[in-house]
Amino acid sequence: MDSNNSYPLNFRERVKEAAELISKWAEEDLNVSIFTHLDADGLSSGGIIARVLERLNVSFRIRVLKQLTDNALKSFSSNIGDAVIFVDFGSGQKNLIVDHLSSIKCLILDHHQPISVDANFCIEVNPHLFGVDGSRFLSSSGVAYLVAREISHENFDLSPIAVVGALGDRQDCGERKNLVGLNSFIVEEAVREGFLEVKFGLRLFGFESRPVVKSLEYTVDPLIPGLSGDYNACLNFMKGLGIPPINEDGILRRLSDLSSVELKRLMIGLVKYMLSKGIESREAEGIMGTIYILSRESSDSPLKDAREYASLLNACGRLGFPSIGILLSMGRRGEVLRRAVEISDRYRHEIVRIINWLSRNVDKVRSTENLQVVHAGSMVDDRMIGTLISLALSSHILSPRKPIVAFAYSSEGKVKVSARADRSLIEKGLNLGLAVMKAAQAVGGLGGGHDVAAGAEIDKGLEEDFIKILDEIVGKQFSGEV
Repeated sequence: MDSNNSYPLNFRERVKEAAELISKWAEEDLNVSIFTHLDADGLSSGGIIARVLERLNVSFRIRVLKQLTDNALKSFSSNIGDAVIFVDFGSGQKNLIVDHLSSIKCLILDHHQPISVDANFCIEVNPHLFGVDGSRFLSSSGVAYLVAREISHENFDLSPIAVVGALGDRQDCGERKNLVGLNSFIVEEAVREGFLEVKFGLRLFGFESRPVVKSLEYTVDPLIPGLSGDYNACLNFMKGLGIPPINEDGILRRLSDLSSVELKRLMIGLVKYMLSKGIESREAEGIMGTIYILSRESSDSPLKDAREYASLLNACGRLGFPSIGILLSMGRRGEVLRRAVEISDRYRHEIVRIINWLSRNVDKVRSTENLQVVHAGSMVDDRMIGTLISLALSSHILSPRKPIVAFAYSSEGKVKVSARADRSLIEKGLNLGLAVMKAAQAVGGLGGGHDVAAGAEIDKGLEEDFIKILDEIVGKQFSGEV
């Protein structure tokens, strides 16, 4: 499938089947368990399904996991209720589901690469099964929303949450940093129903709701060297452009306070600044792109900008407060939003810390024939290691010419593996999700993911074995041998 927004008929039929199943469970008054992932897409999709069940008056509980593992399913299998819904994982762990839950009513809503395991007791809704690339064209929150809208038109108001999840999963891969494929189908519906506005502008963190200088300071994706995380540097940058950061009353100026001339000056100045820092023109110009605005949120809300919303969810999941993220995705505000903002502030400080750590230690990044290897040990929380290498790749702290593999010790005594690659390597034959899955299995671990982003969990002490096997598999992919 190309990057248009066509909705394959056979895929929609599977979506309808899942919607009918959930409606049937509601009629039967079943107790449902939801398992979801802790990142922005997982929390968005978990929140969408939870809101749907809430509206259907279904009793449910949500469990948010770092990874769907054998141990996790073992620990929950005796207290799982009448039915279970997996969102943002499940397709790559069907073997575990078969082992532990074959007697339970089961639904998988996922967008990761599926494994070929017969789990006919379980309905699986995954775009990959119908020729749609789930790494670019549809997130798990998008899958969840497509199911939700088939259950009731009332759920159309959940469309912006699907957009938030897709942005959190970095699916804004269009030429103007826009969502494409079936994601654009959801965007168009959200706009048509009055829940979303789309425009082109600066992709600064919270640019719609925060003072400009704070937006510059808080922007870490893309990373702006010398500005991200440094309030005074951002003040001086604006002054250097001839744009007063503070008005006559001593109040920091917002986007709405800038004249069209000042806004243009800021855009041009930022691109020139990033080029002066050695960032390639394509990345520097990427500071401008498509902005997704949630129409029903107040003008000063941190949830107004869908990317800031996604960042709040990521912060909640990565720092150990996934329930706050789920509630936020379900539409809760007030104290929930206040807590999320506090968590987000901590998250940004942590991102700046680990990025600075990697920048200072970039000489310790090891290069094999086909990989770049970062071993963070205990220096980086295992929930943050994927974020670190994603930013390192997009900011060119590490080279885009080879996949990046990073290790961090987990609180469970295991090693978390995260792998990322530039999309240009896909054209050379790379499928990182498949490679990581095979390498993890070879050392007794569990892994998988997308063609450009993957993760795994392995035992401590097996990192070198894992790297040797992964390097060999990736080499064979590049040479066309697999």
